[in-house]
This record gives sequence, C-alpha cells and structure tokens, in this order.
Amino acid sequence: MTRRADGELLGAVRTIIRLARVAGQVCEEGGLTLAQYRALHSADRGDQRAYELAQYAAVSRPAISALTNGMVKSGLIERVSLAADGRGVLFSITDTGRRTLRSVEDELVARFKKVLGDSTAALAMLNDEALVAAIDIQADKDFGTSVAGRRARS
Repeated sequence: MTRRADGELLGAVRTIIRLARVAGQVCEEGGLTLAQYRALHSADRGDQRAYELAQYAAVSRPAISALTNGMVKSGLIERVSLAADGRGVLFSITDTGRRTLRSVEDELVARFKKVLGDSTAALAMLNDEALVAAIDIQADKDFGTSVAGRRARS
C-alpha cells in the first residue's frame, strides 16, 4: 500500500473513531456505556454466559462482573440459572433492557442521520456481511472465541 493510500485509510479510521465518540455520547444520554450497549445487544440475540458478554462487550473477564452486576442492578439484564448445571448462569435481557436498547438504537439512527446527512449511505455500506464477518473473526482473536459463532446462530 502506498503512503498516500495509507494516509487515506488512516483518515477513514480517524473518522470511524470520531463516529464512535458520537455513538458513545448517544449511549450515555440513553443511560448506557458503549460496553453496556454491546452487552445488551448481545443479550438481545439470546441468553449469554458472562464470558460471552465479556467477549462481545470487549471487556476483560474480571471487568465483566462489574458490568453485569451494574446491569442487573439497573434491571437491564437478569441472571438465569441453568437447569442442567446448577453452577452455570446465563444473562437474559429484561423488558426494561429491551426498551432501553431500542430507545438508544432509535436515537443512534436519528443522530447519525443528523450528523451525516446525505452521507449515511457511506456508513450503511459498513453493514456488509463479509465486513461484519471479518470484524467478528478479529474480535475472536482479540477477545476469545465464539463472537463469530454467536453471529452465525443469531
């Protein structure tokens, strides 16, 4: 890749990082951190073990306890014991969590339409199956296995 192409790619990456700041602000206005948003989105796709939420939320396993405890306390998710394994616990999204997630997602769409105007088509191109799969593969490498597997099941 040429230096100019690298510069263009770096510019695009910087734009994505700035857009993440907008997303983070919307989440905070809706009462969530980005990690909580990611965890809720994951739980909305089906009950999850703590380590699965940690992988999808991109937080360390030790940090997931604080994340899940706070979300349980806020009524966004609930603990569900596994019948087959009395020690196992799944986290399930609650109705409050689902309403919060939908509200934040509605505001995300509205804010990005406002910020991007006619450029929303460029962002919509990121919702490409191959691109999403590549990101999931990298997340598996960075945070552990099963992110791509959960995506395939949902």
